[in-house]
Amino acid sequence: MEEEEEEEEEVMFVTLHDGRRLAYREQGVTANDRVVQKSLLVLHGTPSSRLAGMPGVSEDLLKEMGVRLVSIDRPGYGRSDKNQSQTFESFATEIAEIADLLALGEKFWLLAYSGGGSYCWAAIRYIPHRIAGVAMWAPYGNYWWKDIPRPERKICLKALNRNSAGLFPIARYMPRSVVYFFTRHLFPKPTGVNKFVETLSSFLSPPDVRCLTPEFSLGLIRDVIESAKQENHGVAQDAVLDTAADWGFELPDIQKAYKGPLHIWNGDEDRLVPLHLQECIQKQLPDLVHLHPVAGEGHFSAFCYNDKIQRETLTTLFEDSGVAPAEEVSLDDEQKNSET
Repeated sequence: MEEEEEEEEEVMFVTLHDGRRLAYREQGVTANDRVVQKSLLVLHGTPSSRLAGMPGVSEDLLKEMGVRLVSIDRPGYGRSDKNQSQTFESFATEIAEIADLLALGEKFWLLAYSGGGSYCWAAIRYIPHRIAGVAMWAPYGNYWWKDIPRPERKICLKALNRNSAGLFPIARYMPRSVVYFFTRHLFPKPTGVNKFVETLSSFLSPPDVRCLTPEFSLGLIRDVIESAKQENHGVAQDAVLDTAADWGFELPDIQKAYKGPLHIWNGDEDRLVPLHLQECIQKQLPDLVHLHPVAGEGHFSAFCYNDKIQRETLTTLFEDSGVAPAEEVSLDDEQKNSET
């Protein structure tokens, strides 16, 4: 592990086997406290960064439940190095490597929010033996998975806001244009982020619009600015990967690979990731996916600064796992240095 100083907090890194560095943030119980009960790795949304974690989560709640929460910047986001050849499978293997470097235990828990869902599905497929349990909040899924019937797919796509729906044909058939736009024109300055947040209300549901309080908006602006530190390379790469028809695996592959707890929460007024997508996935994986519709809530309002849902998520995830937690994990300074 390496450390750098920035204005607001130190940035911590892990160094992967190929020399790339990924930034991460810890909350709750730490490894050095020697009282770690549950290691939870968070995969952020799009655009977002390690700063989001579980947005607005109480440190008291994490410590009460003995949670060591680690949130990372995916490659090309925030302070993490890019990976020009990244695939869903390659990042899934990196999740396992990160878990080893940070001593998260032989098995650890995953929480994915929104765009982090794509990589969580990949982890379920490719490293199921490392996962104690999974919780996802409004996760991305592949609308073109073969087991999702075309009529159902059309319903899902129709439920998206116009900006999200319009990205699919462009990213799928003109990926270079998407990469150019995201890396050259999206949020080139902090003022662009402010404008982005200001215009959110035009394509969000009423519950999400009400969620745009000064406190939430400031946190969102800070998070999006951080996510763009690598010229938005991560966002551009995700846009291309997420909209591809072939993710390298199908729903039956997930069913065969993973037998552990898998819980999905989604607001029924979410215009960024429709609840119907999760319903389609659950229909194909009825014995695996436990779906928790959140009535009257959207993409942000259901999860951000929502102590009730955050507590419910952690309680449900850990109680359903039935796996011995990674207790009393501690890394001394020599181990930390050797890992980098």
